[in-house]
Amino acid sequence: MAMASVAPEQGVKIELAGVKLYFDGTVDRSLHDHLFPPAPPSPSIASSGAFSKDVPIDSTTGVWCRIFLPESALSSVSDGEVSRLPIVLYFHGGAFVLYSAASVFYHDECCKLAARIGAIVISVNYRLAPEHKLPAAFDDGFLALKWLQAQGNDLGVADPWLSSHADFSKCILMGHSSGATLLHHAVLTAAAAGSSYLQIIRGLILGIPFFGGIERTSSEIKYPYSHEIVTASDACWAISLPDGADRSHPYCSFLSSQNPDLLQTIQWPPSLVVVGALDPLYDRQIQYVQHIRKAGHEVTLKKYAYYGHGIRFPEVTRPEDVDEAYMIMQEFLTKCFRKFRVVPVT
Repeated sequence: MAMASVAPEQGVKIELAGVKLYFDGTVDRSLHDHLFPPAPPSPSIASSGAFSKDVPIDSTTGVWCRIFLPESALSSVSDGEVSRLPIVLYFHGGAFVLYSAASVFYHDECCKLAARIGAIVISVNYRLAPEHKLPAAFDDGFLALKWLQAQGNDLGVADPWLSSHADFSKCILMGHSSGATLLHHAVLTAAAAGSSYLQIIRGLILGIPFFGGIERTSSEIKYPYSHEIVTASDACWAISLPDGADRSHPYCSFLSSQNPDLLQTIQWPPSLVVVGALDPLYDRQIQYVQHIRKAGHEVTLKKYAYYGHGIRFPEVTRPEDVDEAYMIMQEFLTKCFRKFRVVPVT
């Protein structure tokens, strides 16, 4: 989560990680792009064990994705063994305002994720606020899910990496921070549109979900760095929500569902929710887990005692925790896919 500042004397309403929002509603991302330069795709030379390339999803909205293919997939082809790989449809974080699928840290982590678990990772570059207020990002998540389903239904026109290597029966959705929130709403949208859209989803991984509300929770008040993170969170929700909406809106608060009965009536995929015990948003994340369980759905909770709102699971901050994180992911995927193998570290 980036820190927020307000500088009206300079005509700047909010500044977040170099993104300047002016009082007239215009946005300047030039400094942000300088501070967080995009990593180029690498379709012919593997980086951190994976190749990558950018593929358009929808020309109307400009939504695209970066596909990460493990280097081992091409090695198996050269050996005459073609194995189908699971798919991770991934949504980056950034409070709906920051970053992209090409941001260097998300690019690097998706490379490592693809290589380590032997899966095709598809990182979606969805539209950002305030240029595109919610539900634009949620719509893009559902759009990406429909695109992926179409890829599996017609291998004749699918991307070559997917048609040659993907197992469309083994797909999970994974999101970090606001990407986890996007994931939640995209699945709800898919369920409301028809159960067929959920058929390819075997599981959900939500890392430090980004939810909010009007009333402050205990963790938002007392936890370390609460003021800075909550201030930044409020600022991002203010410029992301539809005009006139506040943090009681269903896009922000899962307890304010626009269709309160929907969650109880659908086949919600098994979920793994990862939280940090020192995260000011911790109370809301635990409430979310309870909310999903109350609706009768399976949720596995992984709590890190020494982390705040800075976990990008499974490439967690402390090196000694990374192997355990991948094993937790392996156990979860084993439940989802019945048979799954994590590539050991060499």
